[in-house]
Amino acid sequence: MGGLFRLILIVLVLAGGYWAYYIFMSKDAYDSIGVTINAHLPAAAREYGCAELRKRHAADVAEPEGCQGLWPAKL
Repeated sequence: MGGLFRLILIVLVLAGGYWAYYIFMSKDAYDSIGVTINAHLPAAAREYGCAELRKRHAADVAEPEGCQGLWPAKL
């Protein structure tokens, strides 16, 4: 049972780390892994992530999946 807990913890840490990379450092707002993780997060985390992405990728017109309604047309 301890091994399963460790595996789940490792997966959560890796997903969280990749999401942070996607939000704060990725050069592509449409990164498939980052978009998938962001789309499955709770609303508050998605709202924050989409706002940060929008600040960094202001030239991108189309909102990534999971950012519907959270990607204002103008900053």
